[in-house]
Amino acid sequence: MSLLRRKKNRKIDSKEVGLETGLMIFKFFLKTEYLHYGYFINGLEADIINLKKAHENYTAMLISHIPAGTKTILDVGCGSGKTAQVLSSQGYNVDCVSPSQLLTSYARKITPGDVQFFQCKFEDINTDKKYDLVLFSESFQYIPLDKSVPNARNLLNPGGYIMVSDFFNNDPEHKSKLGGGHDYAKWLQIKDSYGIKTLVENDITAETAPTISIVDQFHMEVLKPVWSSVWALVEDKFPLVVKLVRKLYTKKIAKLEKKHFSGEINGENFVKYKKYMFYLFQVE
Repeated sequence: MSLLRRKKNRKIDSKEVGLETGLMIFKFFLKTEYLHYGYFINGLEADIINLKKAHENYTAMLISHIPAGTKTILDVGCGSGKTAQVLSSQGYNVDCVSPSQLLTSYARKITPGDVQFFQCKFEDINTDKKYDLVLFSESFQYIPLDKSVPNARNLLNPGGYIMVSDFFNNDPEHKSKLGGGHDYAKWLQIKDSYGIKTLVENDITAETAPTISIVDQFHMEVLKPVWSSVWALVEDKFPLVVKLVRKLYTKKIAKLEKKHFSGEINGENFVKYKKYMFYLFQVE
């Protein structure tokens, strides 16, 4: 299936395309099916060859915080399904929320047959099932705050848990080119109003930031030279076409190049402008 093949009249979601593309790159070059950030601990160097190990560290960190007695888990935004696969292999009964058609198809192939998939946005889920734990592993940022914790509460058994592992935007003046994440200050203002008890609260920004350093290295050392070479080749073969394209899409091309090849999307700026937090909450 082509990455860009979608149902008629459905707008292509750039975030979904990015995740799908990432899965193909990670699987082919790194032999890893995880789509989340890496967790660089114990002196693990920020190198692309270590990304698979960092991915495994991240999943192990999540699992280490699952409370005893937890049996059923709803994995919200399950990505490739790799985390759900690992959770299932450790005896948890897992269901998944996955709005992406391609990723859902992939996740179905690698997870046990008893995993139920809700192919919709989390805020649109319709089920009477209840869970011991609702997991948001880098999916929290895509869900409106007024629908995130409140909807998760409705899907939990009494005394159930909510696990959130995601980054927040800590850049009120919008100086960074790093996108994504709920406003951290706003989150701090409202999270205690949801009737949840904070059991664990860890800032893991420093341990996840090397992932962005690796992405920056890939952009500058691989994508940028390839981008330049492709333009040069096409311009040599079709100079008039390239001249027309550059004229019609000058601003869009400049914006794209500035975003990906400026060197500003890096680990240092991630630490400066983002806040990657791990939370374990219990419903009161």
